[in-house]
Amino acid sequence: MPELDTIYLVHHSHTDVGFTADQPILWELQARFIDDALNTIERMQDGPAETHFRWTCETTAPVLKWLETASKRDIERFVAADRSGHLEVAAMFANVTPLYDRAQYAESLRAVARLRDMGLDIRHAMQCDVNGQNWPLADVLLDAGIEGFSMAINTHFGGAPPRPGVFRWQAPSGRILPAFNGWAYPRAREFGIGEADDTAFAAWVPRLQAQLERVKYPLPFVMIQGDHLYGDNASVYPAYATFARQWNASGRGPKIVMATPRMFWAAVRKHADQLEVWRGDWTDYWNFGCISTARETAIDRASRVRLTDADAIYAALQGLPTAPQPGLRTQWAEHSFRLYRDEAWRNLNLWGEHTWGADSAVGTPGTDDSLAQKNHKLNLAYTARSLSLLLGRDALADFTQYVAHGPDHGADELLVFNPLPWPRTVSGQVPANTLTPRGDPTDTTASRHFQGHYTPPTSIWTGRNAVHHGGNLGWVLPPTEVPAFGYITVPKTSVLNVNTAAASQEAEVETERYRLRFDTERGGVTSLYDKQLGCEWVDADAGYPLNGFVHEEVADRTHNWPRNLLNKMDWTPIAEDVSGWQSGWKANRTAPTRVTSHLVYRTLLGVAVEQLLEHPQVGQLAQRVFLPMHADWIECEAEWEMNQDSHPQATYLLFPFSLSGADIRLNIAGQPIVPGRDQLPGVCRDYFTVQGWADFNNGECGVTIALPENPMVQLGDFHFGQAQSEFVLERPMFLGWITNNYWETNFQPVQPGLVTARYRIQPYAGPFDEARAHRFGLDTEHAAPLTQHFGEPGVTPPHLPVSGTLLRLPDVPVLTMQLKSGVGGVLLSLLNASDEGQTVHVGSALLKIGRAWRCDLFGSKEEELPMSDGAVALKLSPRRAVTLHLELALSIQENRS
Repeated sequence: MPELDTIYLVHHSHTDVGFTADQPILWELQARFIDDALNTIERMQDGPAETHFRWTCETTAPVLKWLETASKRDIERFVAADRSGHLEVAAMFANVTPLYDRAQYAESLRAVARLRDMGLDIRHAMQCDVNGQNWPLADVLLDAGIEGFSMAINTHFGGAPPRPGVFRWQAPSGRILPAFNGWAYPRAREFGIGEADDTAFAAWVPRLQAQLERVKYPLPFVMIQGDHLYGDNASVYPAYATFARQWNASGRGPKIVMATPRMFWAAVRKHADQLEVWRGDWTDYWNFGCISTARETAIDRASRVRLTDADAIYAALQGLPTAPQPGLRTQWAEHSFRLYRDEAWRNLNLWGEHTWGADSAVGTPGTDDSLAQKNHKLNLAYTARSLSLLLGRDALADFTQYVAHGPDHGADELLVFNPLPWPRTVSGQVPANTLTPRGDPTDTTASRHFQGHYTPPTSIWTGRNAVHHGGNLGWVLPPTEVPAFGYITVPKTSVLNVNTAAASQEAEVETERYRLRFDTERGGVTSLYDKQLGCEWVDADAGYPLNGFVHEEVADRTHNWPRNLLNKMDWTPIAEDVSGWQSGWKANRTAPTRVTSHLVYRTLLGVAVEQLLEHPQVGQLAQRVFLPMHADWIECEAEWEMNQDSHPQATYLLFPFSLSGADIRLNIAGQPIVPGRDQLPGVCRDYFTVQGWADFNNGECGVTIALPENPMVQLGDFHFGQAQSEFVLERPMFLGWITNNYWETNFQPVQPGLVTARYRIQPYAGPFDEARAHRFGLDTEHAAPLTQHFGEPGVTPPHLPVSGTLLRLPDVPVLTMQLKSGVGGVLLSLLNASDEGQTVHVGSALLKIGRAWRCDLFGSKEEELPMSDGAVALKLSPRRAVTLHLELALSIQENRS
């Protein structure tokens, strides 16, 4: 270990969006901090250049807010400070959670392109407070032109790899992103830098050197970050520059350089070949707090799917004629996307920001500060939901105006849209409002509705909030084949009212493939026999049924602050990390005490089994299991009312599978990881944030679990707070972690009201197939049919036939991450989700591709691609993504055929 000779001191404000100040106040303060930084930079440029005052904008969101009101002169000063090396903007939108997927990471980074166009040099990214990021972020940052990534982790209720550490983070694609794992962002002031007297810092120097030797730090310099004495969300602290000048003048080492990240990374590049390569997921500890608002987190998952679908449908509209047509009411999508699309994505991105509540949220939840910041946070989820509904309806309604009616049906039809690039059998609940303007298919209007005699609703009517959890009971679309990235029209009379009146109570139900036995006394599935594979899927030795509900709480209800029994943080500043986890904490875990109702409904769609159960803490909860006739998956739903008990507690749905020798794979933002093997050292192994699916497989057979709404997972057994250094899978048991309020700050202490959960399971034969798992996860995310009535005036004559594929998009293992409108065309982002190179084909169908370009992450054209027979083909390396710019037009020849 070389002697430490230089400290690069990086000063910034830490952006906690809703922690120390109400969110509207926070945004105003962060903008003012940039003004303070510019003034201080200009005031403190005398003396040695290495001690000039420098400032780093930790994230882009405050910069975007500042730009809303900044004068032309101030923007010029900002750019000048960047060019002179006294200011740097880091690339990430905010300090975010692993709720983001690859497309959302890319969407949140769009600000980088805008700021670069202003003349800013953005080549580095940083995250502070948060404990990790999804592994694919490394590839997304590389695609965005980022050359270095740093973390400054707060280990309160968390943990970090051994630090400080600098290494080469190998992305899923195999490319390398230089990474720095530094001390927490307040450490500069905690080490005594900035104090009037340098005695404290002088005493720290040998301790810092000792820590660097303990972790075998390979470089003679290190980055230390510092914020204001006030702490989070604070302004500039000029004393850092003053201290650095005085310390350096004293002749003692190490030298302190007031720096921005680019200065540190420039020094690192000279030693790049000395750095170790680390490969794997930087698995986060903190995101267990997202299910302190489980209802809103489920809403957020659904909103992202809707926004992605709305983007794709609106992109398809770009290939259709836009000139006014006789009878065409208007084009609402252009209006709503221009006004609301960016706002919708911003709300979605801010929901995934790491701050769920005020610093007082758990200790004093009834104060105005706590309530205000809670409501501002929740509003992000609900605003994103509302805008995604509007954008989705407008795009689909405008598209429907171009589609021809089927024979003899006219306006008494529904359009069913499939946003995925493979043909699908679509079935499920249909909003009653899609069927009638009043939303009730049983009223007198409905009789006229099915005769085609009614007044169509206004074009801005949304009406997409009528579908709730219901076990596929109610008004449902029967299994309907829909073309790949396309649509079909069906008569409204084909929609079925699945009557629930006829019900039985038998404990065993059977379909062509499965035979299930239910526990009619305590609840859950005690046997799932697979007739096709000849095996039993429920592990009888696990002690829990399949789809079994468990309530967990800290056993000691007399402790004055029981969260300290989970994690007790010592806030004394030290150079090394000491875990605050109390791995031996005692839990009280209970199951429902009795089943109050067990009903079996046999419908034309399949078999639905509903159980109502009683639990001493939760009260009544409902669980439903649905087995469709047209598919081999099994869907499990649950819902219950949460109370207002702030005692630390959690809820789970358990799925213990009988599958000896199985490995587990988790979808982490499009990248499967094997826990333990595909993780960085020192990261969380107790629980995981999963996107889309998880899969157990032993080489001969397996089971995939799709989780479209409930992202938190434990595996093998209950592990919260154990701080496992190694991952151990005791048994192939999937623990869907629905709610908890274990955090002692930053998240919500109670979440009263309805909580819902939904999982699909799919047993299969053979080895693990990543493409099949991705397809199953995406099918489940898009389970609700995308439908639209023909009640609005259409183009005469219509441009599109009654059914068809719009574009021929690649199927898995190539994933369509995003299709959206761009300048002069559409942008298509594709990911090769495999370890083999793939030749990607994108072809014309009802929409014709005129020209195509390969682009950077932000859609700037880089290379025009050759076309052949209306298609473009290109080779895509393993785990690499590509963005294409496509010029589209209506294919007249295809339409006439």
